[in-house]
Amino acid sequence: MRSRWNPLGLINDIPLKMKFLFIYVFCVLIPILTINALFYVRISANAEAQQHKNLQISVDRAGYEMQQMINECVAIGNTVAADRVINELLDQNYADYGDYYDSYNDVLRDKLRQYTNLHSYISWLGVYTSNPTIQNGGSYFSIRPADLTSDWYRNINSTKEKVLLVSFLDTNPMNPQQNMIYVSIIRRLDNYPDLLKHSKYLRIDLRLEHWLELFSNERDYLRFQLVDEQNRVVLETGHSYFGTGKQLEGLSPDEEQGQEAPNRFVSTLNTASYTSGWRLIGTPNRGLADRQMHVTSRFFLELSLITIVVPTVLIMVIFSSYNRRVSLLYKHMKLVKYERFEPIAIYGGKDEIGGLLSSFNLMTEKIRNLINDVYKLEIQKKDLELEQVRAELNFLQSQVDPHFLFNTLNAILVVCKKYQYDQVTDIIRNLSQILRRLLSWKNDWVTVKEELDFIDMYLQIEKFRFQDRFTYELDVDPAAHDCEIPKMSIQSLVENSCKHGLQSVKGLRRIRVAVRLGEELIIEVDDNGIGMDEDKLNEIVRNLDSESPSGKNIGLRNVYKRLNLYYAGRAQFSIESIPGERTAIRIGIPREFLNCLTLEQPHV
Repeated sequence: MRSRWNPLGLINDIPLKMKFLFIYVFCVLIPILTINALFYVRISANAEAQQHKNLQISVDRAGYEMQQMINECVAIGNTVAADRVINELLDQNYADYGDYYDSYNDVLRDKLRQYTNLHSYISWLGVYTSNPTIQNGGSYFSIRPADLTSDWYRNINSTKEKVLLVSFLDTNPMNPQQNMIYVSIIRRLDNYPDLLKHSKYLRIDLRLEHWLELFSNERDYLRFQLVDEQNRVVLETGHSYFGTGKQLEGLSPDEEQGQEAPNRFVSTLNTASYTSGWRLIGTPNRGLADRQMHVTSRFFLELSLITIVVPTVLIMVIFSSYNRRVSLLYKHMKLVKYERFEPIAIYGGKDEIGGLLSSFNLMTEKIRNLINDVYKLEIQKKDLELEQVRAELNFLQSQVDPHFLFNTLNAILVVCKKYQYDQVTDIIRNLSQILRRLLSWKNDWVTVKEELDFIDMYLQIEKFRFQDRFTYELDVDPAAHDCEIPKMSIQSLVENSCKHGLQSVKGLRRIRVAVRLGEELIIEVDDNGIGMDEDKLNEIVRNLDSESPSGKNIGLRNVYKRLNLYYAGRAQFSIESIPGERTAIRIGIPREFLNCLTLEQPHV
């Protein structure tokens, strides 16, 4: 009696479909959904963190490049400030214009121009001095009353720093009606205490379009804002630095408070005192981020569908396979009770159920054999005897037909000799010898001489048919007589020329067979038949390598394939043809593959 609390017994009572359903839900569906959800949350967090890191790197990289440009300009300013010659000439009082222009032409003209030529990010570089004897022009200017009220002059004079990075609005030199933003480095030229008779300031204007190009490289991901020490937006992605306003726009209170928010990335430029307070702020493109999150969400949705659908289909297929085979086995086992031993005609597979089906089929087969063993053995024995008799009859028939034809030809030959039909006698003798050789050739190899003797008899019969309208020539190197070649190699080519090349020729038909032995054994069969055009010749060449059976060019294909087989693909086989003139077939066999009876045996 089964124990009430036996858990295996309870499981055995559950239907098979419910078992598969429980396995699918608790072992496949729920784990997959849980893992995908956790994976999505983790990957999304990592992707967002990596995106923030990459955006911060982009902002820092742009800020670093800007800082490098500023530092190089400061280095230029230090170089100019350390140049005593420039300082002496700018601190000197000149008697008149001519006196100043002599110094300008000799020294000052090219002192500053070299820097603008070498550095593309410098828009303009010049010196302002309180020396009234300096003539305005080029890169040197005497400070005017308007300069005293300019932003850059007031900023440099309001601090004790020698170098200052300033931003200000001033007139566009190309359009006086328009203001434009300037970002400049102002450097006091006061390195020499003995040359401070006049104030001197070096002003380096940076090329802002160079920075805007830097911003545009990241426009798909970030919107940049360059903010000066007064919280004013100096440059911004997608905005021009030309304007008509009287002052630079400042950041809104919300923007000032949100500088450290997660959706804003800041790179400070205050690695030196002159860039203190300057910042590069990057605001990410939320549309791009949303699209990336959408792509990620869609990917995980597709992944979830795949990981759910594939196991579902797999479990259904496995269950269907299991249920179908078990049902068939149960059905055929019921038939055994009624002495119907039918095999299960499906592929059972190699698993345990497949083994059970194979064992069942083997069992039913043995039962049938035990019942009908004697009867089937007798039937099989009679069938074998009948097949043996048929094979013997076919063999006798294949022997009788050629021998009967051979004997008949001999009888005709006797009659022709008796009545002195000499020409017919020669032809019948040749035909008889051809048949005799066909019956006696057991080996697939013959000498060149044996092959040519056979061809000679064949061509004599052809000449008898066509009389004076046919002629042939056998041009053979005697050294090649004893070289062995595959049987019917040349004869098939000659027969092909007679059958296809010369049938339609109305004039004299000619065939020439030439054999030469040198570095190669060269065999040529040349006829003056109708020839072939290029398309037909190409078709024949293609058929030579074709593996599909075809009724066309059987003789040529047979020769070509045997040559490739016996000579390891080294034999040459070529066909040349001129429509209406000739066709020539050439075979070249390398000497190392030849077996010539009168020559030293080669090592193949």
